[in-house]
Amino acid sequence: MNANDSGRNKFIPISHEEMLQHGWEEVDIVLISGDAYVDHPSFGTAVIARVLQNRGFRIAIIAMPDYRNAGSIAVFGRPRLFFAVTSGNVDSMLTRYTAFKRLRSDDPYVPGGKAGCKPTRAVITYCNLIKQKYKEVPVIIGGIEASMRRLAHYDFWSNAVRRSILEDSRADLLVYGMGEAQIVDIAKRIKAGKPLTDIPGTVELTQQQPQQGSLLLPDEEGVLADKEKLLQLYRLFFKHYQNKRLSQPAGGRYLVHNPPAAVTQDKLDQVYDLPFMRKPHPSYKKAIPAFEMIRNSITAHRGCFSGCSFCSLGLHQGKKIVRRSPASIKREADNLSRDPDFKGHITDIGGPSANMYGAECKIDWRCNRESCTYPSLCSNLKINSHAWINLLAQVVRRPNIRHVTVGSGVRYDLFMNDDEEQNLDRLIAHHTSGQLKIAPEHTQAHVLRAMRKSPLVELKAFVRQFRDSAKRQDKQHYLLPYLMSCHPGSRLSDMIEMRNNLKWFGFIPEQVQAFIPLPMTLSSIIYYTGKDPLTGETFYVERDMNERRKQHDILLKSKRKRAKS
Repeated sequence: MNANDSGRNKFIPISHEEMLQHGWEEVDIVLISGDAYVDHPSFGTAVIARVLQNRGFRIAIIAMPDYRNAGSIAVFGRPRLFFAVTSGNVDSMLTRYTAFKRLRSDDPYVPGGKAGCKPTRAVITYCNLIKQKYKEVPVIIGGIEASMRRLAHYDFWSNAVRRSILEDSRADLLVYGMGEAQIVDIAKRIKAGKPLTDIPGTVELTQQQPQQGSLLLPDEEGVLADKEKLLQLYRLFFKHYQNKRLSQPAGGRYLVHNPPAAVTQDKLDQVYDLPFMRKPHPSYKKAIPAFEMIRNSITAHRGCFSGCSFCSLGLHQGKKIVRRSPASIKREADNLSRDPDFKGHITDIGGPSANMYGAECKIDWRCNRESCTYPSLCSNLKINSHAWINLLAQVVRRPNIRHVTVGSGVRYDLFMNDDEEQNLDRLIAHHTSGQLKIAPEHTQAHVLRAMRKSPLVELKAFVRQFRDSAKRQDKQHYLLPYLMSCHPGSRLSDMIEMRNNLKWFGFIPEQVQAFIPLPMTLSSIIYYTGKDPLTGETFYVERDMNERRKQHDILLKSKRKRAKS
């Protein structure tokens, strides 16, 4: 019996006792995560575990290790091959601190939403624990925290430029992106005693600069000390990271950034067809809030072509839209519908912008544009909202499924550029559950320019059409617009102007997010330097925490005034 057969219809072991119940005395690979173990395809640790298990490897998970105790990573002893380390689904600094650098009161990825279960800079901390106990075992780091700190980056919480997390963690290799293809290649190579070099979608440290096909970046030491070199680094990185191998001198060695791994529909379908339990591990006695939010949702695609400067998604998953086949999505819907706890409502089939599902590129995404929608809509982009709407309609006709709605939100201006009325009517009539999320982010042109977000149509036009459609169909549906404060370019006067501009909405939207400069994003570089590295344009930046709070409170004050009246 191989590891795959013994693990089907079971959770991955998270304790020594469970390992023994599988009939194992040791494991090949130990995954360490700052999150609780939820065996659901929306949780990265579960995906990596199931992918490796499917290839015959014996996998165990150490979830939420006690970061104060090195013994907490020794639950399964020394793995035969390697440790794989992630902070979890969210960067640990973002988990611990707010946009105003105050401790958060909760963590939705742990039982009961309890705050403080994972340390700050979790990837580095967990790697240090491993090095204390097992110095010679290879360590691979991945997940969003490693992915978005793979090169020198501005760190908001220390207000400094930090070197690559690969160096600070002393790991053997860094995997960026979703990582399924890379982790299998890594496991095979370590098992065969082969070197971990030239693997797509990874960053490695080498003694010498690659001899062929490598673009040399500014040296890391200079980037840490000089804002102009940091701007130069990111100008080169954003233009070339998708198609070229990049190398950077770093402390007498070279950081080598290999181009992203290729993802196809077939490979994506294979991942989501794996035998997920779709539940948290039964040892947890309290609900895990993040799971409750997505338990009845389905991921339809990966990637984002918008290229918004504040968002890490494109850098992590890539701009290419890779969509699952309708057959794969319907298989997952059928599996979900057989769950005894399922009530007939699939709460989402989508992604960060759900209606990107059907998008295609005439040149197969092979260009150096950072965004397909900024500063204008690329002529090679084919928006196909019909494919997504038709998919929703097909799934809702499956047995035991009564409703399929969109919970992740839509890019509203794409609807308006693609036979908008018919698609919008169908969305409102059949796939909206009370509210539809949209993200205009801001109303001021210069702030939107700093965000590299150029609405393809006016917000008012979409709102008018949405309301007209809802009225025609006698639907009590509402738009839920997300807005952002404190982004580079935004002053207090801009927030006041935005509030005034939105009065026509009939209410002042309450969903306002204070901007956080996420590592490696364009906005983080603009925040630190005051310049867009791609255009050289200078933007006003508010860095004072009290002034940032004032910006953020502009819309929230309207909410408090209404509550008092």
